[in-house]
Amino acid sequence: MTLLSIDGLTVSLPPGADRPNAVEDVSFSLNAGEILCIVGESGSGKSVSAAALTGLLPRGLGVTAGKIVFEGRDLRGASQADMRALRGARIGTVFQEPMTALNPLMRVHDQVAEVMQVHNRPVGRRVQELLEAVGLPDPARIARSYPHALSGGQRQRVMIAAALALEPAILIADEPTTALDVTTQKQILALIREIQSRRGTGVLFITHDFGVVAEIADRVAVMQRGRIVEQGAAADVLNQPQHPYTQALIAAIPHRPPQARPDAVGKPVLELVSVGKTYHSRGVFRAGRTVAAVQAASLQIRRGETLGLVGESGSGKSTLARCVVRLVVADEGAIRFGDTDLRPLSRADWKPYRKRIQMVFQDPFASLNPRRKVGDILIEGPLAHGTPAAEAKARAKDLLALVQLDPGAADRFPHEFSGGQRQRIGIARALAMQPELLIADEPVSALDVSVQAQILALLEDLRVRLGLTMLFITHDLRVAAQICDRVAVMRRGQIVEQGSTATVFANPAHEYTRALLDSVPGRGWTPPDQPTGATT
Repeated sequence: MTLLSIDGLTVSLPPGADRPNAVEDVSFSLNAGEILCIVGESGSGKSVSAAALTGLLPRGLGVTAGKIVFEGRDLRGASQADMRALRGARIGTVFQEPMTALNPLMRVHDQVAEVMQVHNRPVGRRVQELLEAVGLPDPARIARSYPHALSGGQRQRVMIAAALALEPAILIADEPTTALDVTTQKQILALIREIQSRRGTGVLFITHDFGVVAEIADRVAVMQRGRIVEQGAAADVLNQPQHPYTQALIAAIPHRPPQARPDAVGKPVLELVSVGKTYHSRGVFRAGRTVAAVQAASLQIRRGETLGLVGESGSGKSTLARCVVRLVVADEGAIRFGDTDLRPLSRADWKPYRKRIQMVFQDPFASLNPRRKVGDILIEGPLAHGTPAAEAKARAKDLLALVQLDPGAADRFPHEFSGGQRQRIGIARALAMQPELLIADEPVSALDVSVQAQILALLEDLRVRLGLTMLFITHDLRVAAQICDRVAVMRRGQIVEQGSTATVFANPAHEYTRALLDSVPGRGWTPPDQPTGATT
């Protein structure tokens, strides 16, 4: 049975946008008990199509053509009151970022119950039943909790529980697993598939990850610049893509097994010996907490080598990296850079090493000063270390070219760039100091697969050309397989396994490593060889 039929949908953009329409002449259908994945890069129109369906288009956007027929009724003619009656009751939505979608001042029970109260449905024990149905541990405790007290995966499950409260006919899942660890992602995908199968719900699943598509989709629609360029059964699109854009997106996915690389030789550039970091929090009305974020962590990185530090959120990866650059002060152990133990140094003695060790952060928009032009951002570090202004400015232009940006970008602000371009600026800023060690903390986790492929290729090229040594932090094992010579696997603050990437991935010794590898989305699917370089 067809639940939803969209025919010729066009959504206009405000004057001055990069194209006239956000969505243009889009047509697709969704059946009961089916999962339709809409795939494409940022700006392709995926989320706008879903927002048009629910009547939640951002200000300035409007439906100018087409039909949105849900259960035999064209929603373009529905009033706001009618749409409010449909949202939650017949059409449920799970948003990409639950921390911003959930009210931070309301307990979980009240947020899930609100959906039922708005539609004048009895609450009773329904909230408890929903929290149990989405597999949350200790539902009674979680019902009393605020969103900030939950993990990302738990918050996403709460969003799913709220969306399912009134058993809607359609569930819209807008990038619900993008920021999650692979193990949590696997659980959420299995949960959505189980709900769809058990309740006969039609699922409109929005994603940019073809690995997720391979894991969950019945049918696929691929969007590029507001248009659907290809759609069909999941097996056909995944294994025999017809459109060059689909082929390029699939080719951009890191999917090849890690290749054996020659071992690096010589003295370690960085050596960590039994590094530990414990956080202590004080409670006003309750007992304080002690969290051992890093426990007896030891590793080595030799010149020209890339070591991948992999593990789930909360495993201690970023804390360990921040101990290296002294954004966090380690409690114990040795952090040897060359022949110097950095841990006992004073702030003044540490200053020369800030030039030699640089960091690329996960979110370039948050780490770049929005009030300063890119050129000023790039010369700030060299000027602080005594480089003459003329030399620093000349070097900044060379760096922009090195990371494949136009030198004219120096006169623009960070908000004027795409996410991938901002990450290139973050890399250029780190390279401005001519570091010996580059620490990349989840530098591609929030990027589209094609942009991710470009940034990974850029980092590998820079490593070879400049002889960089890298500590590369990621929760995506596909990325680690592509770029890392060796990997160290962290779990709950401890390094549980390390070795060459090819060896660890082919023969994982620790059960946690095996669980991570088993959770990679689309692990049973081998993409066909296609041309690389997706373009929007």
